[in-house]
Formats: sequence, structure tokens, C-alpha cells
Amino acid sequence: MTTRIGIDFGTTNSGAALFDGQNLRVLPLDPASPDPTIVRSTLYITREHEVFAGREAVDAYYRQNVGRPSRLVRHYVGEIEMTFAELPTFVREVYTLVDELTPGRLIHSIKSELSGAYEGAALFGRFYSAEELVALYLREIKRRAEACIGEPIDGVVLGRPVHFVGGQDEAADQRAVQRLKHAAQAAGFRDVSFELEPVAAALRYEMNLSRPENIVVFDFGGGTLDVTVMQVGSPNGCTVLATGGLGIAGDTFDQRIIGQLLLEHFGHGTTWGQDALPFPDHFTDALTQWLSIPELNRPETIHILRQFQRHGSHPARIRALESLLVNNLAIQLIDAVEQAKIDLSTRRFTSVRLTDADIDLWQAITRTQFESLIGEALRHTEACLNDTLARSGLQPAEIDAVVRTGGSSQIPCFIDLIARIFGPDKITLTDLFSGVTAGLAISAYRHTVHR
Repeated sequence: MTTRIGIDFGTTNSGAALFDGQNLRVLPLDPASPDPTIVRSTLYITREHEVFAGREAVDAYYRQNVGRPSRLVRHYVGEIEMTFAELPTFVREVYTLVDELTPGRLIHSIKSELSGAYEGAALFGRFYSAEELVALYLREIKRRAEACIGEPIDGVVLGRPVHFVGGQDEAADQRAVQRLKHAAQAAGFRDVSFELEPVAAALRYEMNLSRPENIVVFDFGGGTLDVTVMQVGSPNGCTVLATGGLGIAGDTFDQRIIGQLLLEHFGHGTTWGQDALPFPDHFTDALTQWLSIPELNRPETIHILRQFQRHGSHPARIRALESLLVNNLAIQLIDAVEQAKIDLSTRRFTSVRLTDADIDLWQAITRTQFESLIGEALRHTEACLNDTLARSGLQPAEIDAVVRTGGSSQIPCFIDLIARIFGPDKITLTDLFSGVTAGLAISAYRHTVHR
């Protein structure tokens, strides 16, 4: 019999589980993680093309990159033909600047790129397609899962959101599904199928039911919000009445904190020169998109930043930006922001703290501030909930339970929103980070039994 597992390949975190009809096991795949059942959706590929995944990837990045020197050299890319009106065509050589001391590249949130035009990345003389990057990660998940259960794994049920991040239409969502399927096959899974992530959460919730219920699944993770209205607990199986979703979630909220509260610490709003010219926004705006940050670590940028330090109104802030770039501290900044966001789910006040060479950042943030920063997302979420419920044909009073899962579902203002629409007594919490993973394992078991 084919052994099938469920894998929740998330934007921020992932997990895998096995169900045999009686026992449900969420597999401890990452011993280096505070919770071994949660694996960060992160890869680190070294110059020698050695691959690390999960917490090991982040640790390897820190170990090899934080505080290291950089040396940028011109790297030949190729030739382009250039034609201008009636002038003769000529060929120009194209070069790019490459840090030849870079020991490796950290890659995360790759799931967010599957529905768009992102094709992959050239790393250390080799091109990795987007599918190949995902396959490297899923292959490691498969290897660790096989080590946990002691037998080969041939099949997988992968979770998918209602709408992928960046997906503008059904065609974009299907593109993401096909790319994910090809990646899973390349990772060694012979049998690959999919289940909507909120449906998987409902399958996990359904295990403890003694009677049919109408439920709303509120699945809010690092990359997407999925809302699904379902009937569960019937002997005939669950019925999806309506689905909805948004491409906003935890990563978006991290970007809002950085963009609105932290950029001043790195020069935003300062001036330079006798005419008090504003510090260029593009130097600090890049900090909200972590993939853009390494692009700033170039000799010409560092030269400009040092000019601003000599002639600017707040040289210490520009020096902090230089340190962030030169010492490869951006991932530490992002980790600190994410932790502050998590803290605000249980506290009304916290701070973002980062200290290192020429950086001494302390930024207070209250829950009220945070809720103001994500106010637009809250309004979109309310509209999404109301629209999905309306399309289901049910009224709020007809909903028996609202099942919330995913890290972002802990944010108090979203819990308050659900309570206002459906009533606080209807809110239930399935396994916060493993509810979808467990439900995918149940779906995988059903695929096995019904074949």
C-alpha cells in the first residue's frame, strides 16, 4: 500500500503529518526549531550548492554571513544588441556586480512567487527554477518524514490556499498549483494531489464532532487569508458552500511595521547638504522587501551613504543603514519585527530591539499602533467574511462555529471582528500551527482508502 502524508507547505512555516485511520501524528521534522513540528519555509544554498532547510537554513545563514566582509566584482552576464532609430546596431557587453565573498543565499517565502512571473534565481553559476527551489525544500521534508516513520513515502496531499499570493485570477492560481505539483514530483512524490487549506482545517475539526454543523474556517497564516463556509459532520462528508480569500497576512503586517515605524532609524526623513535635501526614499523603502535589501549592498551605494553621513542631518542613522547592509543584519531585523508582532497578540506593549555594530535600535510599539497600521487589512477582511457568508446562503445565526487556524488568527482585532459578526461563543481554535497539516494527513488517508 502506498504511504501518503499531508504536507502544509506554507509561506512562513511548513509541517507534515501521517494518519492511519486511528492515530494522527504531526511529525517532528525540525529538531532545531522551538517546536519540532514546525519547519520554517526557508532554504539556504551555499556556494558549493549544499542545501539547508528550516531552522538549519537560518542558523547557517547567521553563522556564515552576519558580520562578514563583502567584496563586489564585475561579473559578465552576456551581450545585448542596441538599436537607435537610423543609427547602426551595436553590441554592448553587460556586467553585474557580484559579491564574490558571499558564502550562500537565503531564500524564503518562495510560495508567494508561484502564481507570478518569477522564474527562479541564478546562484553561484547555476540557475535554479522556482519549481526546483520548492523541490529542494520538499525533498528535505520527504527525507525527514521518512526518517520519522521508518518507511518510504510515495504520495502526498499538499495544501493550497483559495487564492495564492499575487494571484489575480483563476489562471494564476492554476499556474501556482501546476508549479507546486511539478516541484513535488521532482522531490520524489509519485502521487501528488491537493486539498484546500481551509477544507483541511475543517477535516481536523470534524474528527471531534458528534453531529453536523455549519462552520466558517478562518485560516490566516503568513501569506494568505482563506475563508470557507462549510457543512461538516455529515455521514456523506463535508460540503463546501463558499470560499473567499485575500493575499494579505503575517508577512504583509511585518512590512507595515517596518515601513511605518522603523525606517526613520535608518535615515528616512533626514536631510543632507546645505540645501537640506531629503534623504532618497529608495534606500530605506527597500527594507520593507527583504529580497531587495542585498541589492543595496554595492560599492556605489555604500559610497553614497558615506557622503550622506558626512553632510547629513543625522549621520548615525545613515551609519546604521550602512551597518545593516554591510554586516548582513537584515534577517535579524525581520526576525525582531516578527517577534514583536507575535508579542502583541498577548501584550498591549512591546518593542523592536536590534543592537549590533553601529546599530542601537529600540522602537516601542503598542497594540493600538499595530491595529492602526493594519486597519485597511482589517476592513478588507470584514468585507471578505461578509461576502463569503452571503454567497454561502447562510446567515451569521446559522453558523455553529468559527474555526480559526494559522498564526495571524491570533491577532486580537481579527478575533474581535469574528466575535462581532458571529458571537464570541462560536469561536473555536483548532491546532494553531498544525490544524491544516493534520487535516491534510486525514485527506491523504482517505485518498489511500478510496483507491
